[in-house]
Amino acid sequence: MRRPAFPLLAPLLCLLSTAACTEQADPDRAVAAGGLFVPGWQARFDDPAATSQDVRFAAAPDDDGYEATIGPNVVLWHPQALAEGSYRLKARVTHVDSHEHPHGAGLLFGGLDLAGNDQRYTYFLVRGDGQFLVKLRSGADTADLAPWTAHPAIRAEDPEGIASNELAVEVGASDTRFLVNGQEVFRCPTVRIPTDGNYGFRAVHDLDLRLGPIHRENL
Repeated sequence: MRRPAFPLLAPLLCLLSTAACTEQADPDRAVAAGGLFVPGWQARFDDPAATSQDVRFAAAPDDDGYEATIGPNVVLWHPQALAEGSYRLKARVTHVDSHEHPHGAGLLFGGLDLAGNDQRYTYFLVRGDGQFLVKLRSGADTADLAPWTAHPAIRAEDPEGIASNELAVEVGASDTRFLVNGQEVFRCPTVRIPTDGNYGFRAVHDLDLRLGPIHRENL
């Protein structure tokens, strides 16, 4: 049997371009009957080629929050959902099925120009393996404030693949606190992050979720 001329080429290419190989191994899934079925809500995808048909976002059957089926990475928000100054946001995020991927979902806040080229926001995610992330987006760039970090306050997926956590963000004059199930997991100086603007949800690809509703109150 003739051997391939370059038997190590594929592994070498993966070493040279890990991101490309990861994307091929973990593609965005197709979403059946996609669309935004909650009036006024909008979607912004990391992939500029994606459309609203690549996510399914609908009111939960009991009218207590939303159900979301995620294809590509997405942010979901309502233009009238605004907060500024000192405030608290709180919402339950339930991973119904992560398809055996530890992908994150959670809150975004401080959103500006979410549909434009100068998008900016802060986001706070949890994932089914019991870890959280706090990150900034500015245009096409992102920066970690807290990289993926395990914390005992976060409920990991149960044997049925379900993980339900209550996320809260408390924006104060000096510090902003990030809480899961009532326990602080991270804080940072408020001046370091965008806090005035739209709030909503951010979800990484290939998830089935139950989200919110988001409760806002002034502090």
